[in-house]
Amino acid sequence: MPGIEVVTGFWRKLFGRRGDLTPAEAWLRQRRDASPEAVIRQHFAAMAAHDLDWLLATMAPERARLYNDPRTLDKRRQTVMDARVLSVDQVDGPVPFPSFAGRYQSRLALKVEFELDLVEPEQRRDPTLREGRGWSYYILVSEGTGKPWLVADWGQ
Repeated sequence: MPGIEVVTGFWRKLFGRRGDLTPAEAWLRQRRDASPEAVIRQHFAAMAAHDLDWLLATMAPERARLYNDPRTLDKRRQTVMDARVLSVDQVDGPVPFPSFAGRYQSRLALKVEFELDLVEPEQRRDPTLREGRGWSYYILVSEGTGKPWLVADWGQ
């Protein structure tokens, strides 16, 4: 997400934070060279850690804005207790891409198999999630060589 490095650095300076990087800061430093599979694994790790900054750092800005919209209250992140990626495979068949994906030089569809542990039913905020094994298509986009892969969308 353009500009997040500046914002993160500003907050660190403002509050005098020193020492280890947050997971989001560490990811921002390495994401440019990360494979699409590594992006997916970071996305799921951020979800399991309930780290919104880290999660947003794995997403295309267009998706991050939707995900972080106050109306959504980041329901998915608050519903997932743990998330594990079981497999990541490239998809060759037709998968619909979000409308904004055309603005990116590179687009990639992946089939991701995962396992989710969810919070207790009365605490769940995202009724679309199911506990246990599942799969979803993940669409990743990149602005080109030397630019990071970013999660643009997911679904079946």
